[in-house]
Amino acid sequence: MGESTDNTNQKHPATADACRLAAIDLSSQRNEYVFEMPSRLRQAGLSLLMDERDEPALNLLCNVLCTTLPAAVLLHAFSVQSNLIGLVYFAANYGLFVQRFLLTLHYTEHRKLFKPGCSWLNHLAPYLLSPLFGVPSGAYKLHHVIMHHVEDNTWGWDLSSTEGFRRDSLACFAFYWLRFLLVSAVELPLYALRRGRHRHAATAAASMAGGWLLTAVLWQRCALATFYTLLLPYLVSSLALMFGNWSQHIFVDPDTPRDDYKLAYNCLACSDNPKTYNDGYHIIHHANSRLHWSELPAAFLQQLELHDNKDALAFKGIGFFDVGLAVFTGRLGWLADHIVPCGPKQAARSRQEWVKLLQHRLRPVTSTYSKVV
Repeated sequence: MGESTDNTNQKHPATADACRLAAIDLSSQRNEYVFEMPSRLRQAGLSLLMDERDEPALNLLCNVLCTTLPAAVLLHAFSVQSNLIGLVYFAANYGLFVQRFLLTLHYTEHRKLFKPGCSWLNHLAPYLLSPLFGVPSGAYKLHHVIMHHVEDNTWGWDLSSTEGFRRDSLACFAFYWLRFLLVSAVELPLYALRRGRHRHAATAAASMAGGWLLTAVLWQRCALATFYTLLLPYLVSSLALMFGNWSQHIFVDPDTPRDDYKLAYNCLACSDNPKTYNDGYHIIHHANSRLHWSELPAAFLQQLELHDNKDALAFKGIGFFDVGLAVFTGRLGWLADHIVPCGPKQAARSRQEWVKLLQHRLRPVTSTYSKVV
């Protein structure tokens, strides 16, 4: 799916802004965790990693294991009946960790964090911890790594595909989110069966069924604790994850919807990147989902000419949620003002021409499939 090129465009004046912004992301201090591991444990922890550059992910998992997990256990152990305590738990957990954890889960499912000798540790995030952040146990890898990246936003196969929708329509997004919220537990294993991935279908179905059964049992024991530790996170995270994916794939070229450089965009030097493993480089990630997160800005710089030739979109200083909200509120001109040219072709385009291009990429893909609404 990805393409590579020897970049000959980095020294062109038209790329100066893109180079400057990517350099900011390359040198940013990492912020994927709240506190570091104790120094006595750090070296032992690093020795377990497949790649020592993933120390931020190790720190984040330690953060969650030391705070969120014991706090959730205590809420259930003492059958807490106070809404105030439940709200404080939820607000603290989500305020500090939800974005960090979800992106840690994302990148550690693409690239294993721990070495084979301690590979069981790789199951901590996707099976044990993910339900505390609204992601059903055992579902993320099948949904994102196997389905979304393999099918690449293709309508009819990728259950999170955006291309058939009117992507500036709140009604379409509401349908998109509610479908995921209510029936993804059934549709996801069925997708795996359709693709002949029987082991993944069985694992996901068993994990999700077990998770929901445990939720039902905990609800009978203490409904309030279950609501704040499992049900409210599922409701909130499902909305955030679906709005995030919708926003990441809100601009899709209806003429070439299978082109990774025209079904997503990059966000340069936005405040989210230091907290999310440079997640803003979404085109680069789709073109090569195995590339280490620390290498994404450099890969972007190496592909400036390709971005320019393909009219790949890059925005400066704003994130995916900013882009999605701007589309829903009709501020395409504001988005055009934040576009970073990747070469002379894009630098020559006027603001109005950029707005027209954005409007074109909001059109539902109808060349092969019928739009939903």
